[in-house]
Amino acid sequence: MNAVPPSELASKRVLILDDQTEVGALSMFFGQFEHGRPYEVMGASNRAEAVSALSRGRPDLIVLDPQMKELDGLQLLKQIRALDQTIPVIVVTGKQKTHEAVEVLKSGVFAYVPKPCDFTKLEHLVGLADAVNGGSA
Repeated sequence: MNAVPPSELASKRVLILDDQTEVGALSMFFGQFEHGRPYEVMGASNRAEAVSALSRGRPDLIVLDPQMKELDGLQLLKQIRALDQTIPVIVVTGKQKTHEAVEVLKSGVFAYVPKPCDFTKLEHLVGLADAVNGGSA
């Protein structure tokens, strides 16, 4: 069996839901990951953008900040889980409240990461999410 060169592998769709400037930084960072395939990164900073992005098709991975000004990230996470429980979700948050962390973890997220985000750790988590989900993240 011949291996497919990384440049010919299908890109992974990543949806970043965050109302901070991290969307741009994370988008650029995903372009530098060395997982052997490109990432198509979509960003959303409010409910309308999130719904629009999700309507364009299932992402392979979601990076979510549950504390957004115009969007209740926890409520959106519950809605996403009602539609599809298999999409890996990595929660990245600057507000680390114990009760919130418990709620987030109960929803079946793949990982919970505090801000400021360590991009090297995030890269490893994305790779793990991909491996655990059979290459679909």
